[in-house]
This record gives sequence, C-alpha cells and structure tokens, in this order.
Amino acid sequence: MKRGPLLSWDIYSEYVFNFLKSLKKKKDIERLVKFQTKFNWDFQIEETLFKNEYKAIIITDKNQNIIWVNEGFKDMTGYSLAFVKDKSPKILQGEKTSRKVLDQIRTQLATESFCQTSMVNYRKDGSEYMCEIKIYPVHNSAHQVEHYIALENEALLN
Repeated sequence: MKRGPLLSWDIYSEYVFNFLKSLKKKKDIERLVKFQTKFNWDFQIEETLFKNEYKAIIITDKNQNIIWVNEGFKDMTGYSLAFVKDKSPKILQGEKTSRKVLDQIRTQLATESFCQTSMVNYRKDGSEYMCEIKIYPVHNSAHQVEHYIALENEALLN
C-alpha cells in the first residue's frame, strides 16, 4: 500500500488565517504611515499595532470626528468609511452604553492621556457588542495632539 503525505487542513487553515491577518495589519500600517507623513505625527505606528491585538482602527481628529476606519471596523460594526467619515464615534453608542465609561474616556482625552476601557456599542443593524478600546493620543511634531487612534476588539457580552 502506497502512502501519501499527511494532509491537515486544520494546520493549513491556521497558516492561511495568520497570513491573511498579517496582510491586513500590513495594509493598516501602510495607510497609517500615509497619515503620519501627511500630518507629521510623532507616533510609533508599527510598534503599537504589533504589540496590540485589534480588529478595528478608528482615526479621529482632536474634536473626535472620524477621518478614517479600517476594513476591520466595517466587519465589526457594519458601517463603512463613507458612512462614518466626519461623524463622531457616538454613532456606535446606545441605551446600554455606560455613561460612567464615557465620562472616563472624556476625562482621559481632555488630559491627552492614553485610555483603555470596554463598553457596550451597537452595530449598524442595532445589535449590541462589547467593545474593548485602546485610545492613543497622536502628537504632531510640535507635540500637540491633533488626532486619536483607537484600536478596538469585540469581546463577549456578559
């Protein structure tokens, strides 16, 4: 009996998943580098993205108006960049969004500090999800905060 090589789709599918994930991260980095060049950011893009797990990226200006989101944001929320551009991330909030957490975020942003929290957000279809958020203030070459980068993941609702 002739035997062929061992085939394991589980191992291969994990490889493909990780490969596609790294391509998405590379695409995100390339886009953020363009923003870094355009706005003269003093921010460690690659280091930040590689040391954090995230699905969605949101870039806002200092007034919290969305200027860009990645494809992972659309996958997670159902909202496209065209729909959310120039809107506030408040469009993701709803009845069960914690006012206490929103106050915490507001306080951290007012002091231009890094913020990490989680809260209930809402998708375009109205369904709830628990959103883990890390918000980084992004300084320009004059050391002024002009933008914020939020890295977001979906967590299990309690």
